[in-house]
Amino acid sequence: MITPPTRHTPEVVLIAAVAEAPGTEGDRLIGDGMDLPWHLPADLKRFKALTLGYPLVMGRRTFESLLHQFGGPLPNRENVVLTRHPTHVDHPGIHVYSGLPEAMDAFADRERVFIGGGAGVYASVLDPESPVQADRLELTLVEGTFSGDTFFPPYRHLLAENGGPFRLAESVAHPAEAGRPAFRFETFVRDR
Repeated sequence: MITPPTRHTPEVVLIAAVAEAPGTEGDRLIGDGMDLPWHLPADLKRFKALTLGYPLVMGRRTFESLLHQFGGPLPNRENVVLTRHPTHVDHPGIHVYSGLPEAMDAFADRERVFIGGGAGVYASVLDPESPVQADRLELTLVEGTFSGDTFFPPYRHLLAENGGPFRLAESVAHPAEAGRPAFRFETFVRDR
């Protein structure tokens, strides 16, 4: 009997900075219009170190916020934009797809694909019914209350401590300093 070749599937890594303020309306905040609700150079440095050289999948509004904040697509990454209106994304060198499964098929030969937002794209890879699910969560949990309008989907029920499939693999705390809030880098890995 001939066995068909196994199809390679890249590791799907969700990466986000999320406000941690349980019990407040600012809990799980991730955005404020076209900006981040905070400025954490260490988080930006970590984001760059982790995503450099890999496809970075995001929704159209998240891509527009990158253009607003940084003046263009993120360099040395394949910027992948999901949109139902591909003609609205007119930027050279950007990969545009109508949905996440289509984008993942296009990058099936890659070792790793990062999911960089926004809220709807994050919700999709955290949904247990989705054809594309996160294998790992790279979260920056920012302590405090901030104002904004975009929120990360509920996720704590997915953590192993609450009976979910994601176990904490690493946690690195950073105390508040120089007017910046305390935060933690936390890596969660899905148990298969």
